[in-house]
Amino acid sequence: MGNRIVHASSLKAALAGRDHVVLLAPARVMKQQPWRHLSRARWTESLKAMAQAAPGDMGKLVSTWPAAAGAPKRMSLGILPDEVSRHVAPSRAHAIASCCDKAELSSGKSAVVLVLDGSEHWTAAVNAVGRALRLYSRKTRGKAAGETAIVAIDANGRVIPPPPAGRAVVEASRWAASLVDRPTSELDTAMFVDEAQRLVAGLSGVRARVILGEALLKEGLRGIHAVGRAADVAPRMLILEHSPRNPRRVVALVGKGVVYDTGGLALKPRDAMTGMKGDMGGGAAVVGAFRVLAETGSPDRIVALVPLVENAIGPKAYRNDDILDMHSGRTVEVNNTDAEGRILLADGCSYAVEHWKPQVLIDAATLTGAQLIATGKRHAGIVSNREGLERRTVAAGLRSGDLCHPLPFAPEFFQREFKSDVADMKNSVKDRANAQSSCAAQFVWSHVEGSNVPWVHVDLAGPAEHDAKGTGFGVALIAELVSSLEAADLRA
Repeated sequence: MGNRIVHASSLKAALAGRDHVVLLAPARVMKQQPWRHLSRARWTESLKAMAQAAPGDMGKLVSTWPAAAGAPKRMSLGILPDEVSRHVAPSRAHAIASCCDKAELSSGKSAVVLVLDGSEHWTAAVNAVGRALRLYSRKTRGKAAGETAIVAIDANGRVIPPPPAGRAVVEASRWAASLVDRPTSELDTAMFVDEAQRLVAGLSGVRARVILGEALLKEGLRGIHAVGRAADVAPRMLILEHSPRNPRRVVALVGKGVVYDTGGLALKPRDAMTGMKGDMGGGAAVVGAFRVLAETGSPDRIVALVPLVENAIGPKAYRNDDILDMHSGRTVEVNNTDAEGRILLADGCSYAVEHWKPQVLIDAATLTGAQLIATGKRHAGIVSNREGLERRTVAAGLRSGDLCHPLPFAPEFFQREFKSDVADMKNSVKDRANAQSSCAAQFVWSHVEGSNVPWVHVDLAGPAEHDAKGTGFGVALIAELVSSLEAADLRA
């Protein structure tokens, strides 16, 4: 059983019976002694000195163990930086997460009080707390999982209520993070489908179906089938649909669902293979975002597609030198079985475009190690064929706390990296020093470019995990992006 979150409606409810209270506020607000909204008791005098600590760039957590009647056993101040740079979320979500990681909230009954500049920061801030509270654990010894009450207030002590999608985003993000943390023995392709169907069960207007095993071939999804056919548990594609009456637009979400990536016959070395249970982070993000959008009544028709495979080895494994007939009709010469995610996305995106003709196409994947080199461990790399959609995605990242940064969209430079003498293209680049993350996105785009659909690709290989723990990255970003999209963002 993982850590439980309680969304408190008042300070009194949040603090009742809590052994550890964590108060987080920017340094300038902390100097105004915001703990007075929690308690005016004499024991709080000791917090004045604690509040003088410099926050640094990542926030500073300081704690005391007051031995006084009516005081919690432990009181912590999370002092957040007053200012952030322009590519960092103004909610200070990064510093909130850092302080909460250090606060040891994993056991006991705790409370987190967030002093926010405005209600627009609620989702990013509370989601940051949630990322410190792991849902998945198989430990058999140690302390029992804890419970954390969360409440947000302004500098005057007034409670800031959650926005309409706030709680849904936090819970769906934690769900996605828990899937990233699970070993494949507990999350194969069939189990992923089961978990996703449980997540959306009971939502009005939602349908789910699965294209399983050999049926992928009948649907022209030969790339997905090839990557997953060597595994004991068959490949499949999960399709979720949210269909309101008179939808504003059709939005297709496609997420990479590699439940384990050995590299295939191009086998990864041991250290590179460890952790590949999380290679379905894009698929989990897409399902989580779908849940949020459907639950909160999105006016758009939302279609989420998750190609699910285990990239295993065995007699049936696809090989380097094989030529795949993709759903798009294009042929791909395999020169690296470890570049499998783009094959899944290409088939999934092509299928989405053919069957639903979306006005927006968003794909998400833990796709390239090069993304970490390009944009780091905190920012996803994004590639889009529309400037407005690119700008909107970056803005959605700053609001949601799921940060992202643009990479070049330049088919003229990148498509040539996939030149093949015997097929339409190869699946991996000729020059690994030439913008690998943009090239991987270009491979996906080349299978839908004839449609000219407004498209944004999200490579979240780095931010999908932090300190060997799933983050649920992408849920908040995609939900915010879809909700905030305007027609002007989709024009060329």
